[in-house]
Amino acid sequence: MGWVPFGMEEGMSSALVGGVPDYMKNSLIDWMTQAELLLCNDAFSEYDAMYIDLDERHNLINEFDRRTKQESRLYDADTARYFRISQHSDSIGLQYVDFLLMKLDEAIKDEQYVFPPSEEFHSHIQNLDIILEESGSKWKVGERNSICGLEERVDPAMQQMADDVMDSSSGYGKLLSEAWHYTFGREPNYSAAYSTAIKAVESIALPIVEPKNKKSTLSKASQVMRDQHWEFQIEAREENNVPGGVIQLLMSGLMNSQPDRHGGPDSGVVSKEKAQAAVYSAVFLIQCFKAGLVRRPAI
Repeated sequence: MGWVPFGMEEGMSSALVGGVPDYMKNSLIDWMTQAELLLCNDAFSEYDAMYIDLDERHNLINEFDRRTKQESRLYDADTARYFRISQHSDSIGLQYVDFLLMKLDEAIKDEQYVFPPSEEFHSHIQNLDIILEESGSKWKVGERNSICGLEERVDPAMQQMADDVMDSSSGYGKLLSEAWHYTFGREPNYSAAYSTAIKAVESIALPIVEPKNKKSTLSKASQVMRDQHWEFQIEAREENNVPGGVIQLLMSGLMNSQPDRHGGPDSGVVSKEKAQAAVYSAVFLIQCFKAGLVRRPAI
């Protein structure tokens, strides 16, 4: 049983926080300064102690400003003093954390990094996840298929179901990982999330439904399933059933409900809710095809 703070009854839930509350600020600042030291260290300092290389830090801040298209004014500032100002921690604190996560992940994959060892980078990334969890943050560290950054927390059951797919080295696993990151990352792109979710389902479904049709789409595949009376393990009542099973309706709906599918001035904007629905639907569809629950009728 976990520790329960005085004054909070066990089982009482508290809302997740989206910003940087005062009680998390010092821990986050310590994490950022240590991340800078790992990324910009002078490995040849006296007594083998790590000291920050200011030139390297300046390069790091310049890259951050370029990538975020803003002048952070962090270039000549002390990181700890800078982020203790609420205006700075609230406006770009998590942006900078997200950027540092990406750079730490890059360093782990860079074979030229000799000092410090990659274990220190891994450990530091894990430390951030602990800080965020203990602080009740709505953000967590997401690291899947070469994408490392802050992501929104979702229902643990759905997270586990999605992780089972995204941890795969398959094409659909990589695509779903991209769609997930577009949806729940710090800088979401809901249009890209929706379209990539469709591509993820197509990656597993089309080779099964229409292996010889290189121009097939999700909606065309669902039409084939209707025409050929494909089977799914769960069906509606006989009077409400549809040829090809209820699952092909979700496939068709996923494709045809994309607001910006055709582009142009009349295209709709993909909302956060729409993108989440598309990604969750993709998780379900991929799992069903992966488990062999969607079948061509026996001849």
